[in-house]
Amino acid sequence: MITSLDIFLICLAVTVMLTGFYRVFRTLKSALPETCHGARRFLLFYLLHHKIILEKPLPGLLHLLVFYGCMLPVVIIILAQTPLTMPEALASGISFLLDTLGLLFLAGAVMFFIKRLISRDALGPKKSLLPLFLLILILFSGFMAAGIRLSIVTNAAVWASPIGYMLSLALPASPVMMQVIIRTHLYLVMLLIALAPFTFFRHLVLAPVNIIYKKQGSRGGLRAVSEQGTPGANHGTDFSWKQLLETEACVSCGRCEQSCPAFISGKPLSPRKVVRAIQDFTQSDENSPIDSCISSDEIWSCTTCMACVEACPVYAVPLDKIIEIRRYLFEGKGDVPQEAIPMIRALELYGDVNGKGASLRADWAMNRGVKIMGPGERDVEIVIWTGCSGAFHPRYQDVSRALVSILQKAGINFRILGTKEACCGDPARRLGNEELFKNLAEKNLRMFREHNVNRIITLCPHCFNTLKNEYPGINTPEPHRFEVIHATEYVMELIDKEYISPEFPLDKKVTVHDPCYLGRGNNIYEPLRGLIKSIPGARLTELARSREKGFCCGAGGGGMWLHENLGKRLNAIRSEEIANKGVDVVCTACPYCQTMLSDGINGLGLERVPQVLDIIEVVEQAVR
Repeated sequence: MITSLDIFLICLAVTVMLTGFYRVFRTLKSALPETCHGARRFLLFYLLHHKIILEKPLPGLLHLLVFYGCMLPVVIIILAQTPLTMPEALASGISFLLDTLGLLFLAGAVMFFIKRLISRDALGPKKSLLPLFLLILILFSGFMAAGIRLSIVTNAAVWASPIGYMLSLALPASPVMMQVIIRTHLYLVMLLIALAPFTFFRHLVLAPVNIIYKKQGSRGGLRAVSEQGTPGANHGTDFSWKQLLETEACVSCGRCEQSCPAFISGKPLSPRKVVRAIQDFTQSDENSPIDSCISSDEIWSCTTCMACVEACPVYAVPLDKIIEIRRYLFEGKGDVPQEAIPMIRALELYGDVNGKGASLRADWAMNRGVKIMGPGERDVEIVIWTGCSGAFHPRYQDVSRALVSILQKAGINFRILGTKEACCGDPARRLGNEELFKNLAEKNLRMFREHNVNRIITLCPHCFNTLKNEYPGINTPEPHRFEVIHATEYVMELIDKEYISPEFPLDKKVTVHDPCYLGRGNNIYEPLRGLIKSIPGARLTELARSREKGFCCGAGGGGMWLHENLGKRLNAIRSEEIANKGVDVVCTACPYCQTMLSDGINGLGLERVPQVLDIIEVVEQAVR
């Protein structure tokens, strides 16, 4: 029987809980605006499927036990309150199911407690010990209540509550003790409800909300800069409400840093630390600057590879926060690595990262029968976006020529942009120079509109990602829409439609290095493998870290122009992994990856090293 004290404590617990969540809501309300579109159907699929969580077998299994051990009994108990009369056998069956699920729930909670108790992690897991211990007490007291009830009600079906029955053998048939245990169980539940917003259990509410409003589409595109306030973020209030919701939903599981190449290689960056620091600052009354506890070395160690985004089970997106802090460091504070300044100056003065100038941008195509987009020319079938590397880097010019050769053999009508093309702006934006990115983007968009460019093929995944995912977010007086295709997709399409056919054999063992901005950024994995499989004799073998788990070469996020002085070089780690695989050729589809892997493999000092080739080169040799 519920007493007045019970009702008071229930109301108090709910009030404390609502107050705690209101504090979170108030924080989000004071943040910058951001438009997000919910995906409620995805939430249901995610919760039932547990795909990302189960990628780590032990923690995933424990979470599965706790999740279903909690949710299913709640559903069953709610359904049991309906005024329908159930047959005794059905009621006993439901009781048995509740007992079994409760045992699984308890087992998962105990193992979670032990796992976090022995963890050496200094960034948070031990903070969850108290709420986990409280959860274990709730479950155990629930079983004790069932046990003492069975010791009093002797005619109940034993099989319907096996755990309760075993406990009943050791408990006295005392109605007073039963009331004490039931009250203890109830008060522990109320205590957990009251503490939920102030412990990691808040993710039970905030994580589903964050998952509903997760970013739709590809991961590669960055959030646009807010027109309010200074560029970037250095205080909690400088972030959008969605970004702060992501920090509140974080459970500090550490999967982001376990996947982060910078962290793995011994650099100071921890994506989790960045997220937790933002959460701590937004929850504190002091509006201290974030750069007071996160160093610039940490922020500039990021290669924007999106491994942390891929790994996060609650879609907290640490990368977005790092980019916001970079924007502040670059535009608000002027704190940028000195070695990056020449590249930025080259972009400002010449429109390319090499400082060569637009007049030389089409020189790679001389004597190749390549047509350049002429003045007033419009509605060309295909436009090749060469990119800075494809136009100026001596090694990657070979890849541009290989693509041209394939298109010519397929009889495709195409043009290059030549002097009209400027850098897409990706290096500037990833380093935090949003103004320069916008200037370059607007220049290119005007040119696309003038020539009514409708279909663009790119070789560089960074150009591909920027044109496809970020240019549509640029506000221009006359918006122009166009399709962007990566060269691997288009060449695979040509083979499928039998415009070309690889016939010359490649009797070699080949592996694939997935570029971050092609793979994790845009979910393009199959064309690279499909192209290799289309070549007679080629034997494809996968690296241990491939596809979604691929390891970054170290050049993204402006890393191509930064000194990697801290920790082990990422290209050295990846090159060792490739060399140990014993392959003849490593294929990639990115100028940055090709450069970094070539340097890394040559630096190993081995007698026999694999060739580093772009997949377009390999296909061109096979169809020649």
